[in-house]
Amino acid sequence: MTRESVAEPLAGVPDELLERLGVGADLLAPTRHLLDAVAADPAAGARTAELAAGFRSRIGHFFGQETLLSETDLAGFGGVEGAVPLAALIVAGPAVEAFWGGLGYPDDIIADTLSDLGRQVRKTVAVTGRFGLGQASWLEMIWRGGCAQVGGLQCDIPCPYLGGGGVGAGSLVLSTHIAPIGSLSPDAVAASLGRAHGFFVEHFAELAAEPGAFEVAVCSSWLLDTELMGRMPGSNVDSFARLWTVWDRKISDGSGVFFGFDRPYSDGERVAEIIDELPYDTRLHRTMIDQWRAGGHVHNCWGWLSLVG
Repeated sequence: MTRESVAEPLAGVPDELLERLGVGADLLAPTRHLLDAVAADPAAGARTAELAAGFRSRIGHFFGQETLLSETDLAGFGGVEGAVPLAALIVAGPAVEAFWGGLGYPDDIIADTLSDLGRQVRKTVAVTGRFGLGQASWLEMIWRGGCAQVGGLQCDIPCPYLGGGGVGAGSLVLSTHIAPIGSLSPDAVAASLGRAHGFFVEHFAELAAEPGAFEVAVCSSWLLDTELMGRMPGSNVDSFARLWTVWDRKISDGSGVFFGFDRPYSDGERVAEIIDELPYDTRLHRTMIDQWRAGGHVHNCWGWLSLVG
């Protein structure tokens, strides 16, 4: 797509597409302004066309893919973080939507998976107070087509992974992520996990032919920290954490601050220096703050569980 031709698709993005991408009324005006600004700038328009073409070319290629995004792309354009990647993801959205349709994804799965674009923009707004996209590389992975949101959990097939105790060694596993929607109630989680194996076997039959494919799920999250979640016995997050067998656990207070409080956290910061600024308003927030005040930490954990048997 040339610089001359990119302006038309950017200006002509229909409201219906933006809605399917999770861009609701709250984001529509700044998104339109962004697309117009990118289309009007020769360098930004050319880079958008380049990235959109790259995103399309990688649909269906799940393994061994390095990011197409440069530091300049992530830094932003016109004061908007991730502006050009956001525009390119929007332009490439119909292609990944068509890919999932060709695989036979149900309409609700397509809609839920696509709408993560809007959720990631809202996350950036919540963290920074400004419109933008701070998680462009995450959406780049989803746009390769090996992802599906099944209920409140997102699953993808980025690579073979060796799980705890050798589980998953040599076979494809599902990488699982917690979407910031809905409930983590035991019933809701069980419904998502119970559907995940069959969904990927059905829609990725060639990959599923490998022995053991999609029988194990892995997850990397601070929500698997049973020490922290155990401070809330009987809670949904405590029940979720205890589903997983953890094989790696590292201090990651920044994950707790960023995901738990919607606040940026730099490498040079210490939780003790900002703890009084954090809201002590929910059970989870109070638990995290109490953990920190007691000298503890939030840990990012890798865990696995079986999806069959």
